[in-house]
Amino acid sequence: MKHRVLLLGLGFWGSRWLKLIMESPRCELAGMVGRSEEIAELSATYSIDKAIAFTDFCVGIANTEADIAIVVLPGNLHIEADHLALRKGMHVITEKPLAMNMEEAERLLQVKSQNHPEQKMMASQNYRWRPHNLTIKQAIESGKIGKVESILYEFRQQEDLQGFRGSLDNPLLEDMSIHHFDLIRFFTGSDCAHVTALSWRPTWSLFSGKSNTEAIIVMENGTVVNYTASWAARGRETSWDGSLVITGEKGCITLDANDVVRHYPHEKADTVVLEVSEQSGVILPNVEMSLTEMAYGLDYFLCCVERNEIPETTIEDNIKSYAMVVACLESATSGTTVTL
Repeated sequence: MKHRVLLLGLGFWGSRWLKLIMESPRCELAGMVGRSEEIAELSATYSIDKAIAFTDFCVGIANTEADIAIVVLPGNLHIEADHLALRKGMHVITEKPLAMNMEEAERLLQVKSQNHPEQKMMASQNYRWRPHNLTIKQAIESGKIGKVESILYEFRQQEDLQGFRGSLDNPLLEDMSIHHFDLIRFFTGSDCAHVTALSWRPTWSLFSGKSNTEAIIVMENGTVVNYTASWAARGRETSWDGSLVITGEKGCITLDANDVVRHYPHEKADTVVLEVSEQSGVILPNVEMSLTEMAYGLDYFLCCVERNEIPETTIEDNIKSYAMVVACLESATSGTTVTL
């Protein structure tokens, strides 16, 4: 079975979605929307008929018969594009951000659940579909460290000023942290209860907005997360996933900058130890995946459509990760603890 796909957005990530669509034996490109120069370049690269290419997403949706729409437009256009695609009868994969504010996100959820309950809609949370993150999830669920009670989450990367990021008031929280917050929910199996956050701009940052955040996040199951993040890092960096120490009574699981997962079982010391010996932990082999990240997400969504199954990262689920972003922004602005 081939699925006819309409791709909305041909920028940095849109072009990568296009490659996946063109290479998938399960997909047929029904249409694409982008800027004129993007259409010219990508049409030539993939020998695409320009008759199915549009520069206006409203026109593209209205004039394309597709089963699935993939929305990779600028964030401020997501809501309208999502609504139009759903109204046209399409299933929808939407890239982040889910919305520009919580009101928009809640309105999208209401429209989807009330008016289009049978159509599938999924937020693309590609960090969940990386082998090392699935390895962490399985290790936690197997009970290797017991009940998770704390997470130390550190993110350090240099500035990325591509596209709209340079103009954001809080680029880290508005654009990047959604991935980390979604992983926190994924690993803990819980939603956020309350958060206290502080954001600021280092003097050297190339961002004009606040690129650093410190937050204490408490999940509904009691897990306490210390989130320390910088998108203006100097010197040592983490991966884009960040570096983690996930701790329970029986030990901890770590993720390092090379995306290596280690298990450190707890060994009770009989006496006080003043000099700590070198610790290497036990490297956990990654879960084997034939497809990862966006490729996994596309294949997974196609299976959900074919089997009439509910995707893992529905709008109902993803709005809870987005709510953590909104809460951190509110807390950093107000200087108070925000309860979700």
